[in-house]
Amino acid sequence: MIWHILGAGAIGQLFATRLIDAGVSVRILSRQPSDYYQLHLLEGKDKRTYTLHPDSIDAKEPITHLLVCTKAPDTVDALLTHQHRIYANAHILLLQNGMGQHEAVQALLPEAHIWAGITTAGAWRSEPFTLHCVSQGITEIGLLNRHNQGLPDGWEKVSPQPIAAANIQLSLWRKLAINCAINPLTAVHQCLNGELVENSVFLKQMREVCTEVEQVLQALNLSVLEGPLIEHAMQVAHQTAKNRSSMLTDILHSRPTEIDFITGYLCHQADLLGISLPFNHALLEKVKSLSS
Repeated sequence: MIWHILGAGAIGQLFATRLIDAGVSVRILSRQPSDYYQLHLLEGKDKRTYTLHPDSIDAKEPITHLLVCTKAPDTVDALLTHQHRIYANAHILLLQNGMGQHEAVQALLPEAHIWAGITTAGAWRSEPFTLHCVSQGITEIGLLNRHNQGLPDGWEKVSPQPIAAANIQLSLWRKLAINCAINPLTAVHQCLNGELVENSVFLKQMREVCTEVEQVLQALNLSVLEGPLIEHAMQVAHQTAKNRSSMLTDILHSRPTEIDFITGYLCHQADLLGISLPFNHALLEKVKSLSS
């Protein structure tokens, strides 16, 4: 068994090292032909070096297990590039922010086993081949289109061991709700996460976002959090006070954001339900204007 990894950014590389530590063979899907490269992982005082083997776009080996860590908007195009190698009933794990791409992948690969995952692990790269793990985090994984209580092949040996989610949709919505409350506001105000709770104006706006998100969750009869969403969003903002959200990072680097798969997905669901979300719609348009 080989796990191929599509999207070897910080999170993709981090989970590549975790799979290797678990004794699983890993290949990095790459557009650039290369024999291998050395990745240096720094975690606390520990430093480990891993040899990662890329697969070029012309490789012929079938893909039976695939971890996708691309940004949500890039998912389908990235899969199409390698679709000729993907087994019809392959196991595909989408470990990404946002929602909406899961349905697109199910439509593209209807016979595949589609897994979804969320993680609070934190990592960043100081150089292309130097990775810093700042938080081991908690990872949840569940099967989307079939009944299953376990984990994908090989993941039961990963450390820290992921949680096998009985209903991954609830986990996805929980992560989406928190992301809606934090990421767009940090992008608009170009601030660190912690400033959202330190600034009274920003905090008031976060409350408005959370109130609207809860309207959608209630209409969908989804109970994803114990207690008000604003309390959980504030806690996460405190815990990640010095962090710069990925959405703000994309804005600062003039890259497309994942707003359509976070606030955009929320607003689309609200439209289907006939619910008005004026504040979130305004945030959606503002972030899209910034990223364009």
